[in-house]
This record gives sequence, structure tokens and C-alpha cells, in this order.
Amino acid sequence: MTPRRPPSLEAEARAAVTRFGAMDPTSWGTGLSAEGAREALRLSVDAVLTGRFGEPPGEPPARLLIWCAANVFTAPLEWTARFSAWGSQVTLKAPTACPAPVEALAAAFKPLGVVAVNKAHEDAWDLVAEADAVLGFGGDEAMTALQAKLPPATPRSLHGHRLSLAVVAGDDAATAKALALDLALYDGQGCMSPAAIFCLGDAVRLGERLGDALYELSGRLPRGEATPGLGPERRRRIGLARALGQVWEGEDWLVTVTPARTFSPLSHARLAAVHPLPSLDALAELPRLPWSTLGTDLRDDEAARVAEALGVPRVCRLGQMQRPRFGRPHDGVNVEATLCRSRAWEL
Repeated sequence: MTPRRPPSLEAEARAAVTRFGAMDPTSWGTGLSAEGAREALRLSVDAVLTGRFGEPPGEPPARLLIWCAANVFTAPLEWTARFSAWGSQVTLKAPTACPAPVEALAAAFKPLGVVAVNKAHEDAWDLVAEADAVLGFGGDEAMTALQAKLPPATPRSLHGHRLSLAVVAGDDAATAKALALDLALYDGQGCMSPAAIFCLGDAVRLGERLGDALYELSGRLPRGEATPGLGPERRRRIGLARALGQVWEGEDWLVTVTPARTFSPLSHARLAAVHPLPSLDALAELPRLPWSTLGTDLRDDEAARVAEALGVPRVCRLGQMQRPRFGRPHDGVNVEATLCRSRAWEL
């Protein structure tokens, strides 16, 4: 006989996603502007609602703990939706620095039993002991501490700090517009924001057009609150560019063109670092880093070669860097398969 699995809760999960998308994120303390928070929420909700929930690759965990980070407030949405639709009891460990979005997400999914817990890390280890599987997001130190608290047999998928880059052949206005969106969404927070743009074309032309695109975008999606390190890093980059390259700046954005040797693995809100690239082979000089995403307009074979050489697990088109599709490996990990156990459904 064909194994029979429990009925799907996909319709209820989709309804919960819709409820979350109808909420107003402007009071959630995300640090983004009102326009930026609404756009981030809209795009994340649309990605889930237009995607396929699919079938679980095994037995979903009865109790799933999602350890949430504060930087990208929509990050838990896709996993909450998918595992809730598969019947898991989802508990969200809210980040103490920004608990409101996670609490709102739990409220939207309340009919499916999702709950949010707002505790300091050191007071939340009981959640780990009670979970059948754990999905974690945060800094490397936080993920190391979480790993140490997990029982050996508990399935886990833990994701620490990563960074992303763009490698482009084009230098036209369309390329600049797509890059501006990648830079503006979430104000450079999260691992999918491009820390640097390596340009095979005319880097100065791209820099000028990227400045135009960021200026135009700032009218529709203003930058949010300045983080503590933004001012010093902005001044450092301006000084470097005036000495070694070129700079374009606005009130809430900055574009610099400097040699590739000045590459810095830091992503800040709307600070675009463009580096001329003589050839793809020159990328071999980059340090080995924990990459997340490669945004590119290269041919598929060229993009695959760059990703393999650098060890980048995700490749996407420009303008999609901070808009991952629903249902895909995260940091190269099949999260669903990692957290679900193999078994035959009961007859």
C-alpha cells in the first residue's frame, strides 16, 4: 500500500503568511525606514505566496525551534511557513535586540500553534532541550554557543556570519539599477547584501551610474537609522577613494571606485564599493571567506566557474541577491532534509 501522510496545512499556512503581510512593520524597531520595512515585508511575503510548499523530504520534527537573528526581520518567515504547513510545532526564539517582528510573526501564525519566546540567550537553553530539531541564525559566537547546548542526536542547521559579492560584466544603467536594489534592501543588513562589486567593464562608468540609481532609489526607499559604525566607515572609504580612485556621495548613500586590493569584507547601509577587475582569474586573489551569495550578470558557465573557485553556495541574477526564492538551499544546506528524519508514513 502507498504510505499515507497527515493532511497538509498549507492553506492555513498561506493564510498566516497573508496575515503577516497585512501588518504594519513600521513600529517593529527594525532600524529600516517605514518604506524600507514595508518593501522588505512585501517582497518576502510575495516570495512565499508565489512559491511551492512541496512535500517534506522525511518526517518533519514534531517540535522545531527557530533561533532568530535581529538583522533581517523577515528571515524566519519562510521556514515558519514551510514547517507549519508540514505540521511541526514551531517555537521562535526572538532576538532580544529586536523581538517585535518575531512576536508579530507568531501572532500571524497563532492558529497553527506558533509561539514566540523573548528571553536572553542564557535564559533560553530550556527551549533547546525541548526541541526535536533546531534551525539557528546569528553571529558566529551565538551559533557556537547554541551548538554547544544541543543534545548530540538533535538535528540542527546553524547559520553564522557570511558575506556576499557581485561580479559584473556590464556597466550600463540597468546593471546599476539592479545593484542599487541589492544594496538598498535591508540597508546592507544580513549575509546576502553585496559587500563589494567587482566590475569587468568600465568601473568608473558603473560607479557614476550606480550613484544615480541610489539617488533615485532613496526617494522611494529612504535609508533607515545609521548604525554606530556607518559614519567612521563612510569617512574611511571617502578618504581612500579620494587618494586612489573616485567617489560619488549623497546624504544616505556612497559609491567608491578603488583598486581591488582595497577590498574590505564589510557590508554597510548603501556603501557601494566598486573594484575594477581585469579578468575573472584575478578573483583568485580574494581571501577565502564564508561567502553566501554571488550576484552576477555573467554567463551561466562563467558564474558557475567563479562560484566554484570562491566556494560561493548561491548564485543569482543582479537585483535578486536579497530576494532568495522560497524553497532553496540556504548557505548550500538543504535545511528541510537536514531537519526532517527519514521514515515511512504510518498506514
